[in-house]
Amino acid sequence: MELSGENIVDLVDNQSYQDRVMANPEGQAVDLDALFAAFAELAKNEEPARAALDIEGGIEQGGTTLSLELNVINLPLRYKNQEKKLVYVDQAYELAVYLIVDDANVTKSALKIEKLASLSAYLDDPDSVTAKAAQRFAELLDQIRTNQEEAASEAASSDDEKEEK
Repeated sequence: MELSGENIVDLVDNQSYQDRVMANPEGQAVDLDALFAAFAELAKNEEPARAALDIEGGIEQGGTTLSLELNVINLPLRYKNQEKKLVYVDQAYELAVYLIVDDANVTKSALKIEKLASLSAYLDDPDSVTAKAAQRFAELLDQIRTNQEEAASEAASSDDEKEEK
């Protein structure tokens, strides 16, 4: 299914796309099933949308936010100014499913975005796309933990060096 650039820009500019954010209770396993179920409901509408899972308060509170988004470019929907510059109102676009991880330790920009599949591929076989998403989320969460441990170790080494001086 194609959407007009004008429709996309309007939805993003007015922030009128569907956005479901769920909190993952602290100390509990990451509930990807809840994220995938919320996203499946949103995908049926075949419009730009976002389903997110906030871990330890999400990125706003120093935690992690895992998201699945339907968009036409590899930017989070919240980046409305950039989206308006990159989406032409006189063109039609295909929606795609993007995996987004927001965490200070995932990359230097604290943001990781990957295209998983086209919306039509997702609607044809949601299980394979969610399996791919689950694998990537697990890999990226492991990378975040490793980066956190390395940062803590470097900070401890730095503190030790300061005490020796």
